[in-house]
Amino acid sequence: MLSVLLSESLYKGDSMHKVIILGCGNIGFTAAILLQNSKKYDVTIVARTKKSLLFIKKVAHVKTIQIDLSKKESYKHILKGFDSVISALPFYLNVLVAKKALKFGLNYFDFTEDVKTTNAIKKIALKSSKNQVFIPQCGLAPGFISILAYSLYKQFDEVYSIKMRVGALPKNPSNKILYNLTWSTDGLINEYSNECFAIKDSKLVTIQPLEGLEEFSLDGLEYEAFNTSGGLGTLCETLKNKTKELNYKTIRYKGHRHLMDFLINDLFLGKKKRRGILKEILEYAIPTTKQDVVLIFCSVNGMKNGKLKQITDVRKIYNKSINEQNLSSIQITTASGLCAVLDLFVSGNLKMNGFVKQEDINIDDFLNNSFGKEYEV
Repeated sequence: MLSVLLSESLYKGDSMHKVIILGCGNIGFTAAILLQNSKKYDVTIVARTKKSLLFIKKVAHVKTIQIDLSKKESYKHILKGFDSVISALPFYLNVLVAKKALKFGLNYFDFTEDVKTTNAIKKIALKSSKNQVFIPQCGLAPGFISILAYSLYKQFDEVYSIKMRVGALPKNPSNKILYNLTWSTDGLINEYSNECFAIKDSKLVTIQPLEGLEEFSLDGLEYEAFNTSGGLGTLCETLKNKTKELNYKTIRYKGHRHLMDFLINDLFLGKKKRRGILKEILEYAIPTTKQDVVLIFCSVNGMKNGKLKQITDVRKIYNKSINEQNLSSIQITTASGLCAVLDLFVSGNLKMNGFVKQEDINIDDFLNNSFGKEYEV
């Protein structure tokens, strides 16, 4: 039976777009704050624990529902009466949520980096109505990085290479791994363990995570970047046979990759049956932090007006306080990325239906959006 904790709604009447957010972790929590602060959405958030719901109710004054979303029967009626659903749940629950969104006629948004999950949602979207959208992979990477990369691609007559690099890093690392947990541990392990996709010599290829190591300096600090899964979103599919090279790598402080390679490959903790062990180790030994910085680096080179040119876009986004809550930069960039896409659709600036890729979104529309402005530099 549902235990419903209703806060007083700031909105009266039925004119507001009704959004239900599934999951009250760091990202779902932040999305609820941003949407409620905009005063344009009627927001309800769902989670298993009463404590987390009471807190978000106090901070953002949203409506809340307490229920265990890991159980299939929890979705029997919960989505009825809403216009859009945001899944901030673990990736393995997203297909179930998408199926229910289809059944009840809701627009669907998520943050997943998991390629198989996205492909499954794409198939579900084929059955959607003409006024319904399914937009997975919102956020930072995948998400904004695909919007940015595609916008640079379109400025060339012929593209030779696209390099996408993103990292969410602690500002003050103090351990040997030079890292703090800043988001989903499950998502992190998937990125480091699952196969990656890229375009090489104009062909779609699979490459191994943690390989392709490169080193560089930025503002006096040394970084490394290496292959990780999921960050490209659907760009490989979109740009197949349209560029000679396309790849995505995660940015970390120099030395991090070597230790993660030992855990994942030498100790076999990247194997699916052993990832639970790795999660337990990381969450036991590696502290979380809200003091972080998101680095975004995208470089495209090719021919433009008969000349070989390169365009590079570099952004740094820092943590800040919203509603007197200290939010990490990965929380802000991920949540605001999805909120911007949702808002573009609701406002009529994204005139599409069915399955929508991140690169279908116009970057100027995104950056001019009240939520997308978090990415301005």
